[in-house]
Amino acid sequence: MSSGRPDQVTLNTVHEDLQTGFTHLEQEVRDGFADLKGEVRDGFADLKGEVRDGFADLKGEVRGGFADLKGEVRDGFADLKGAVADLKITLISGFQALPTRESSEEMVRLLREKNRIDEERFTQLDVHIREQHLQIQQVLRAVVEGQGVMADGIRALVARLDALIRGRGDGSPTV
Repeated sequence: MSSGRPDQVTLNTVHEDLQTGFTHLEQEVRDGFADLKGEVRDGFADLKGEVRDGFADLKGEVRGGFADLKGEVRDGFADLKGAVADLKITLISGFQALPTRESSEEMVRLLREKNRIDEERFTQLDVHIREQHLQIQQVLRAVVEGQGVMADGIRALVARLDALIRGRGDGSPTV
């Protein structure tokens, strides 16, 4: 509102007031954007620092993890190597206890000789058992014949006793 009456509004005064308002608004927007630009730059700088620190920490942790893993793998392979050596010693000891080919052949020869001797003994035993069987059969036949003769003798004795008891003196059987 320039020179003139304070209560009189003209197109010129409105124009001046708008220009002044827009100039102030433009300056405030520029100042606001400058402040925002500074804050964004500071934020990105802080974020960049935090990201770098985070990656540095992560890099350190990964290196430490790989170092630990490398140590564990080396220890594992050392343990495995020891176990394989123990297994090798066990296998060698076990195979040393097994007979050699020559001693195996000797064992087979001795087993065959033992089988041959056992077969001869079984054959002799079979012959002896057959002989005893024949003798037992002969004895049994003799016992049966003896029982038959004895039964006939007992019958004759009973007949004589019966004749004596009935009064015949000659011992002839009653008919």
